[in-house]
Amino acid sequence: MSHHYACHVRFSDVDVFGHVNNVKYFEYYQEARLALLSALRTGEGFDLSLVVAQLDVDYKRPLIFRPEPYAVTSRVVRVGRSSLGLEAVIGDGETVLSRSQAVLVAFDLGSQRSRPWDPWERVVLEQALEG
Repeated sequence: MSHHYACHVRFSDVDVFGHVNNVKYFEYYQEARLALLSALRTGEGFDLSLVVAQLDVDYKRPLIFRPEPYAVTSRVVRVGRSSLGLEAVIGDGETVLSRSQAVLVAFDLGSQRSRPWDPWERVVLEQALEG
């Protein structure tokens, strides 16, 4: 399953040359991840207590300030015992501007440790992986 998110560049995100600051890419990918996870949350029992264990961003071409949003396409690429691998791309039509890979881990707030996916979560995540 691919999830599409319309990412709007804010004027405060750009430098004097009109390029988006590289730190802002992390925010854009976070916004897209949250939108994807919200789309997966289809029923009770899906706990969104997650932490980001790893996040890699590749910058291919600069994003510039403009009124039209950029397209961020995200997808689940791996489901582990307690982790989730996501890939995302910021694009402009057919042009890839940036790529991201993230590892999220299911987190138990009480014990402050990772926890395995419960059966319902695993079903939802594996369906997203296949779809």
